[in-house]
Amino acid sequence: MKPNQDLCRRFAEAMAERQLPQSSRAIILAVSGGADSLGLVALIQSWRHALATSHHHNTIPMVKAIIVDHGLRAEAAAEAKYVENMLASAGITAKRLAIAEKPPRHGVSEWARQHRYQYLAAEAMKHDAVLMTAHHLDDQLETVEMRLAKGSGLRGLAAMKTETGYLGVRLIRPCLGFTKSELAEAAEASGFTPVVDPTNLDQRYQRPRLRADRHARAQSGVSDQHLAKLCHLSSRLIKQIDMAVKAISPSQFLIHPLGFAVMAKDVISRQGFNLIASHILRHMSVKPYPASDQALAILRDRLHAGSEATLGGCEWRWHTQQPDQVIICREPEVDIPAINLPSGQGVFDNRWRISYPQAVRVEAIGAERFAKIRPILSDFQHWPQVMARIFWSLPVLIDTDAKNLDAKHGLDLDEGFLFPHLINIDNDYNKKKTLNMPEKQFHGARSYGARFLWA
Repeated sequence: MKPNQDLCRRFAEAMAERQLPQSSRAIILAVSGGADSLGLVALIQSWRHALATSHHHNTIPMVKAIIVDHGLRAEAAAEAKYVENMLASAGITAKRLAIAEKPPRHGVSEWARQHRYQYLAAEAMKHDAVLMTAHHLDDQLETVEMRLAKGSGLRGLAAMKTETGYLGVRLIRPCLGFTKSELAEAAEASGFTPVVDPTNLDQRYQRPRLRADRHARAQSGVSDQHLAKLCHLSSRLIKQIDMAVKAISPSQFLIHPLGFAVMAKDVISRQGFNLIASHILRHMSVKPYPASDQALAILRDRLHAGSEATLGGCEWRWHTQQPDQVIICREPEVDIPAINLPSGQGVFDNRWRISYPQAVRVEAIGAERFAKIRPILSDFQHWPQVMARIFWSLPVLIDTDAKNLDAKHGLDLDEGFLFPHLINIDNDYNKKKTLNMPEKQFHGARSYGARFLWA
């Protein structure tokens, strides 16, 4: 059994829009066991079958379903096992991942979401895969309604994108054009029996409350069609704004692969300052929410007065050698949590994609460690003094196993850290000379290093 022909056709068109299967040979599916995610699995299976019957055997991507057990309910582990067995019976490779950390007393939903995506992204990195979720049209409308209630601007009202870069991987939502009921229909047609998570009905949470109030909202004159139109128009305007901002780069600003940005002094006096500063912060900042108009106005006033400022976890400093430029970098004095990556794959400081062939610890280099290695980095001797601060927040990969360091290219200190390790970095301050940080093969394994997500 398989989903009806119309659903399969529409799903194939959504995949083709994302240039799949040509653009990726592997897909990681986020599967909760609910009807939505099982509907996505059903449509993926049908799509792959269609590729096989159309003689595209060489382009059929590997598909792996990941089931994350958050440990929030006593039944969760058994449900994850049930879903894994059901998918295996359907010929689908599946893997269960359990979150080891204990949930907080407050903000459980956000905690679960962050950990779930960290696990999923790490698995996608391991396989050089795209990550897919089963977000659908009903989810999109709920997101618009939630953001409208919070007074979000255009970017918030544009809601979820069909594709975005998230935690270092391609995150694709191919079902945004499908309703919840259509995905449930696809799951049922494929013989899947979904599990029911009672928290999806618990009106202590915002989304279940919105679902319950959907009919009342429509009676008040705010229909699903109105929300969908608002989302579509906001998305179109945001795309046009982003295209306009990108068109003036790099003449007015530049986001560098070393994790900092440079902005021309002239931008401060322009009407588009807020748009450009917001664009830079979205790529540079570790803050989850955009800066307010009031905060951007204060930043502008301080820069206009020739002062330095901080905003969004970033420093805005005047270039010591080129007074017509402002350098924007991570606040290095802020405590950046170290992370342990058991599989060697993950994201550090929400800004750096890490790849290593085995378990590794990642920390910020810090001022003290960088002072020890700076004399060896001759390429940087002509950089302005402020540039050293950029390096303090960069990731350093720490491997204490001497065997793994035998074939290294770079430096190590007493604790065995690897440096340099940044992949394909161009030095814009030395006529595009590389920083002697080449991509390296590790004992025949895939290359390792740290890559700035937004460069």
